[in-house]
Amino acid sequence: MTPEAILANPPRVLAQSQRESYFATGSLAAEGLIPDTWLRRLHTLSQDFIEQSRVRAASNEAFDLAPQHCAERPHVRRLRALVDRHADFWRFASQSVLADIAADLVGPDVKFHSSKLNYKWPGSGELVKWHQDIPAWPHTNYSLVTLGVYLGDVPAEQGPLTCVRGSHTGPIYVHRDDAGAWTGSIRDADMVTVDLSRAEDLTGPDGTVIAINCRTVHASRANTTDRVRPVALFVYSSADAFPWMAAPTPTTHTGEIVRGRPAALAHLDPTPCPVPPDWSRTGYGSIFTVQKAERDN
Repeated sequence: MTPEAILANPPRVLAQSQRESYFATGSLAAEGLIPDTWLRRLHTLSQDFIEQSRVRAASNEAFDLAPQHCAERPHVRRLRALVDRHADFWRFASQSVLADIAADLVGPDVKFHSSKLNYKWPGSGELVKWHQDIPAWPHTNYSLVTLGVYLGDVPAEQGPLTCVRGSHTGPIYVHRDDAGAWTGSIRDADMVTVDLSRAEDLTGPDGTVIAINCRTVHASRANTTDRVRPVALFVYSSADAFPWMAAPTPTTHTGEIVRGRPAALAHLDPTPCPVPPDWSRTGYGSIFTVQKAERDN
């Protein structure tokens, strides 16, 4: 759906002004939308999985582990395919207010795409360079939105998601190096065209919902506090958006309709999108491993 068609539908959760701001800037931070019962459950599940990771020596289908991870000092960078890790994660993604927020931003017919839980640990090891999401999982249109829930207060010094306002209406950049290898980040030569004076931190208290359009240029700085920054991330699209490459991190629920009805027609946006690797053949680790490899080279 187009932004105009989406905004013509009455809002379910967000204020109309918040929806209009999202479409104007490509991002949004909204407080006080997640019920306390759900927020407590997400906190508990997150901590439970950190405890479970203690027995893991290497990354697997559930955990993306940092090299220094050990039983005594667990260091989980990402909990992968979040909705497949526990039924309550899927219930939250499909039955809670979060899916209604998605409907406010992608239209009444909502399709689930993917999910993960990222942990930004103190220090500079997990900064994320400037990138867009859609080059990793291209679709027939650009309605896709990532909804994040901060599991803890996130001030500027904790490395929040930082978005360049208005960049979602600009180019979709190549996320490969000059040799054609996937880097998961925008080339330095292209970054000179991005107006970083328009970058804005998406900060907020525990439970803040952040929304980032799939074309928005964003990054996150180092976490300079002594606390881990967990954020649960869920990606949705309008029902009329269809992937044209394999998803890098599919779940058992990818493609399911969580609000409204399936689409009878595909919406085809004419804006070109670079082709990513064929993840069904190459596999995908995480943005942390890909961007770290690039920095090490």
